[in-house]
Amino acid sequence: MNKKIALVGLPALACVLSMSSCTTVGEHKSSAELYYTNYTKADTQEYEFLREVYQLANDEINFADVIAKRGANTQVKALATNLSSEYKGIQTKLAEIGKNSDVLIPFAGVAPLALSEGLDSAQANVLEKAFLEKSIHNQEVIIEHFEQASRNTAVEVRHYAEETLPKLEEQLEKTKGLL
Repeated sequence: MNKKIALVGLPALACVLSMSSCTTVGEHKSSAELYYTNYTKADTQEYEFLREVYQLANDEINFADVIAKRGANTQVKALATNLSSEYKGIQTKLAEIGKNSDVLIPFAGVAPLALSEGLDSAQANVLEKAFLEKSIHNQEVIIEHFEQASRNTAVEVRHYAEETLPKLEEQLEKTKGLL
């Protein structure tokens, strides 16, 4: 009986140990401990801010990239390119803050962009209108998260939110102007 346990237990142990070397998410190497525990240095508000804003920024980037390729209106395409660039910078900063707080960013659960039914083959003007509407919604939610984060006790998050908030509000006004 002990030999059977040893024969099954040793390969299982080897498997668990080898899994700890497979802890990359994207290009980022993370501590294996983060995958096995829920421990972070971030409070709940900071954790939610990092994860939710990262996901929304990811949605903005992906949809903006679709518009940059398939859009017809040069102003909307320019806005999409600008948004993509801006939100890539935000994602980079969120990943840096997340690393300092032991929060996995980017996280494995980042949902890919899924265009709603009919938009995948829609004409450029319909796609652009849907992009602007979705972008306005996402930007309003992101601004709401940044406003909450500007009152956070984590100094790094608070300073970043206070610094970035005016740029986001300006970008939202530009987006609303095109709708």
